[in-house]
Amino acid sequence: MKPIAPLLLILALPAVAQVDGGAPEAPQAAVAPAPEAPPPLTELSEADRRARVAKMSKDELATFMTTTPSEALVKMGQKAVASLGTYTYTMTKQERVGGKLLDEQQITTTLRESPFAVRLEFVEGPAKGRKVIYNPAVKADEFRVREAGFFSIAGRLWISLDSGLAKKDSNHTVKESGLGNLLRRFERDQAKAKTNGGMTIKHEGWDAKGHYCSLYVMPNKGAGFDSASSRICTDVAAGVPVRVEGFDASGALLERFEFSNVKKASVGDDTFDPDKGL
Repeated sequence: MKPIAPLLLILALPAVAQVDGGAPEAPQAAVAPAPEAPPPLTELSEADRRARVAKMSKDELATFMTTTPSEALVKMGQKAVASLGTYTYTMTKQERVGGKLLDEQQITTTLRESPFAVRLEFVEGPAKGRKVIYNPAVKADEFRVREAGFFSIAGRLWISLDSGLAKKDSNHTVKESGLGNLLRRFERDQAKAKTNGGMTIKHEGWDAKGHYCSLYVMPNKGAGFDSASSRICTDVAAGVPVRVEGFDASGALLERFEFSNVKKASVGDDTFDPDKGL
């Protein structure tokens, strides 16, 4: 029998590392791969996002709001609104029109995002009792209104969206109603601000109602924008803005909108019908 070549003998032996001047070192155990990071909240389905938010602490939610780009927060809000379908909310608003800060009004809003239609019922304020329906499938440039009290004698009236009567107590038209329109408006402001040096964001934290607030300061002291700065407070659980305040360059309030009791709505056939719904 031929002797085994020394090199082959060495190759046949198990490999054992040896530290210089010490005992042989045992083979290292395999390192388990790090667990995969969960997807960000903004990429989850609306149901999964709500489920995860319910398990997060207030500090974790605050970190999410301060580290997530504003564009992604808008997309999150749009996804949340889309999941509502037809929905309702109570809006409390106050606007400065013609240089004068008008009295606060409270409006029950029922809205269908697609195809768009909206119903407004004024429940508090100077226009209490007024009812409005705007359905562009019926008339794109007009809404129908029925006033309360003495003016109800006029019955149901068709009003042009851009008429002075329509803008008597608001800087916005009824076709701008809804959370979807609000988010699209902010999305346009973001894009416009980017071409002018970008907006400055100051995170203010939680308000007394548990909503997270940030102040968005537009470039060039707000030239070309509706407001020089806007405070947006978000219901992080719902994923939508619930308070929006606009200010001029001096810090004076231009408008304030608060949205409460945002929820899905079951509506009848007449809800958005300008003839039968008023």
